[in-house]
Amino acid sequence: MIKRLFAILGVILLGQYVMSQAVSHYENPYYSPFERYVYKPGTNFHTSIRQYRMDQLNVIVNTDSVLYDGLKVPEGHLNFWKRLLHDDLFTLDKGDVNIVVNPIFNFEGGRENNEGINTWTNSRGLYIKGNIGKHLYFYTDFVENQAVLPNYLDAFANKTNMMPGEGQRKNFGSNGHDYAQATGYIAFNFAKYFNLQVGNGKQFIGDGHRSLLLSDGAFSYPYVKLTADFWNIKYMVMWNKMLNYDEIADQTDFRYPGKYSVQQYLDWNITKRFSLGLYANVVYAEQDTSGYRGFDIHYLNPVNFFRPVEYNLGSPDNVTMGFNTRYIAADWLTLYGQFVLGEFKFDEVFSGEKWWANKHGFQIGARSFDLFGIEKLDLQLEYNQVRPYTYSHYTSIYSYSHMGQPMAHVFGANFREGLAILKYRKNRWLFKAELMATTYGDDFGDGVSWGKDVLMPNTERPFDHGHTIGQGLETNVYNADVNVSYLINPRNMFNIVAGARIRKLKNDNETMDTQHFYFGVRTSLKALYHNF
Repeated sequence: MIKRLFAILGVILLGQYVMSQAVSHYENPYYSPFERYVYKPGTNFHTSIRQYRMDQLNVIVNTDSVLYDGLKVPEGHLNFWKRLLHDDLFTLDKGDVNIVVNPIFNFEGGRENNEGINTWTNSRGLYIKGNIGKHLYFYTDFVENQAVLPNYLDAFANKTNMMPGEGQRKNFGSNGHDYAQATGYIAFNFAKYFNLQVGNGKQFIGDGHRSLLLSDGAFSYPYVKLTADFWNIKYMVMWNKMLNYDEIADQTDFRYPGKYSVQQYLDWNITKRFSLGLYANVVYAEQDTSGYRGFDIHYLNPVNFFRPVEYNLGSPDNVTMGFNTRYIAADWLTLYGQFVLGEFKFDEVFSGEKWWANKHGFQIGARSFDLFGIEKLDLQLEYNQVRPYTYSHYTSIYSYSHMGQPMAHVFGANFREGLAILKYRKNRWLFKAELMATTYGDDFGDGVSWGKDVLMPNTERPFDHGHTIGQGLETNVYNADVNVSYLINPRNMFNIVAGARIRKLKNDNETMDTQHFYFGVRTSLKALYHNF
């Protein structure tokens, strides 16, 4: 696959109209500086495909003005200290060559009262972005971390051997974790309407806090993404490679079995307020029972519909489809939703017998800006539910997952969830309050799948009919987080934060209470989800 795609890339680079293009690296949903501006009627902005392109953002708003909105910054020459606090730390501008370097860090300390644990996080890294001539734009970052975590995150890391969204971990000291992550890409615009991006990172499709189609909650993965913008339509196709952490292929060097995914998404701004996006993806193993398959050239065509291709190959590939919709009801209110479908059989769906392969879910939500007329008081409400066995397959390598974590919602399947996120910003101060409540059905650990874990083969189900959301070990989780932060440098979202997280998990087997109080000095660029 890589040779073919880079051959295509080489042809594109020879084109006459190639131009570079930056992508917004402000991925943290709590510190996103642009979301209140893209959800305005008449912008024709495709809000459901993230990350956003900077040239398209600059059409609707001056991004530099937004970053420094209401902030006073020093004038004149900036020394090292002033750059650290107010601007890019290092810049190089030599005509056709432009490079920016900024630090990434998180130095946090806290106390988890229920277990009596002193927690801390020590993250150090940097990001580099820039362009070389008019033909190449690049971004790369690297972060190294060590941490002692509150009880529920520590339990997750020890059980899965993964950090949520940050990859594989190893032991550090007596009760700590060591982990790292690197992302990066190169990007090109060509032939006026098209953009190509080659990189290692994450993507997100949707207008919600969660996504039931493609989320950024799992670990980074290599990808090639092609987008086309014309009229009121944006079309994306992405080829990416994922790893199946559930199995070890080679006990000598511990390489994990590979699998490929191809994503299609077409977003149409039907009116100034209403948009509809159609989505499909296919997941298939790099090696199956017929031998080594590698990248399947049948999925290389960017405009093919995957379901007919998959069917005619006689393959066991896992296809998921769905749609995303958004309605901008007013300047201050946007409504949104999603529907995901993993399997459909008409007579079983309408029989009322709750067949195991009725695999679907939906999302409804609302974003409100300047609530009650108070400037920069924003509220987001969201509800998600997914039936058992959605995203799973008869073997784990075909599941919609990467490195042991779901590629859609962080809970996998077999759950109902409600979310409320309140944010208020005043100059450099940001207040955030978040509440999550969910009910899901977990497995009992006896090898039988009740439908939550997307890695568990759905052939291990207990029966064929009568499946309902929450079946299995019914588990209730409440997770509340309140914090206040002071923004120092908007270039890398450098802020000082103090907050508290209260969480409770309860089922028939265990009760876990979390009371975590924390203080940190950090940059808030990455989207990392600890609200589960």
